Amino acid sequence: MEQKNSRDNSYDVAKGLCMILVVFGHAERGLSASGAPPQFSLLGFVDYAIYTFHMPFFFFVSGLFFSFGKNTDSGDFFIKLGKNIAYPYLFWSLLHGGLMVAMGRLGLTNTVIDFTRILEIPWNPISPFWFLYALLFCQLASFALKQISALIRLASALVLFTLLYSLGHSVLWDIAYGFLYFTLGIVAKQYGFQQKRYDAHLFIALFVAFAISTYLSWQAEIPERLPFISAVLGIVLITALSQILTRRKNAISSLLETFGRLSVGIYVMHIIAIGFGRAVAIKLFQITDMTSLLIVTTVIGIALPTIVHMAAIRLGIHEWLALPASAYRSQTTSRRLSSTPANS
Repeated sequence: MEQKNSRDNSYDVAKGLCMILVVFGHAERGLSASGAPPQFSLLGFVDYAIYTFHMPFFFFVSGLFFSFGKNTDSGDFFIKLGKNIAYPYLFWSLLHGGLMVAMGRLGLTNTVIDFTRILEIPWNPISPFWFLYALLFCQLASFALKQISALIRLASALVLFTLLYSLGHSVLWDIAYGFLYFTLGIVAKQYGFQQKRYDAHLFIALFVAFAISTYLSWQAEIPERLPFISAVLGIVLITALSQILTRRKNAISSLLETFGRLSVGIYVMHIIAIGFGRAVAIKLFQITDMTSLLIVTTVIGIALPTIVHMAAIRLGIHEWLALPASAYRSQTTSRRLSSTPANS
C-alpha cells in the first residue's frame, strides 16, 4: 500500500539551514567576545546578513503553521501553549542559567551571571531564550486577536515594532520583533505561500536581490533588525534553497531535515555546547586560529545537542526535558516505510 505523506519536508530542511546559521552566528560572536584573534574580512558582513533574517525566519514559519479557528477550544490552546512553549522556556532557562553560573565561575563562558539573574526569567529572558519568550506572546496575541483581519494585525505589528524601537525597551521590542514576522507568516499562509515553488533561476535572483539589499543596509550602518526588505528576501531565499535541496533527496538534504526536526533541542542547548567546545579547543588543544575555532565550535554546537536530543527520544525522557519527538519520529518512520519493499 502506498503511504501518504502530507508533510512538506522542505520546511524542515529550511529550519535545519537556519539553525546552522544561528549556531554559526553565536559561535562567531562568542569567539569575538572571548578575545579570539580578530575576525577575518567579510565575516562582519556575513554576520550582519545572517542576523537580518535567521530569527525572522523562525517567527515567520511559526506563524505560517499557526493554526486556529473561531471555534478553537481555549483550553486546548492553553494546554498546548504551556507544553510546547512555556514549559520548555522555564525548564531550559533554569537549567541554562544554573550552568551559566557554574561555568562562569570556572571561566568557561564569556558572560558571568549570579542566581539573582535566574529569578528574573519571568520578565527578563536569558539569552537565547528570548525567542521562546517572544513566541509565547506572539501566540497569545494572535489567539486573542483572531477576530481581527491578519492584514490589520500586520500593519499594527509594524507600527508597534517601530514605536518600541524608538522607546528602547529591549524585552518588549523582542516581542514586537517576533510578532511582526509571526503575523507576516499568518498573512503569507492566507495568500498561499506554502503552495509556491521555486527553481534555481528564482533562487539566484533572490540571492542577488538579498545580497544587494543587505550590503546597502550594512554600509549605511542600519541596525540588523531594521532592514525589513532584507529579512523578507532572506526568508523567501532560504525557502527556495530548501525546496531545491529537498527535491534532490541526497545525504545533505536528509541531514538538514534531521537538524530541522531536532531544531528545538539544538536551539536550547547550543550555547552551552558552543561554550564547552570553545573551552576544550582553546584550553586543551591550544587552538587559536579563528577559522579553525569557528568550525570546531559550530560543529560541536550542532552535533552535541542533536545527539542529546536523539538520545532523550530513544530513552523516552524527552518530554521531561521539554524536547519534542513527533517530527523526528515521523521522519524515521517514513524512512523505514520507504525502505520496505512494497507487496506486489
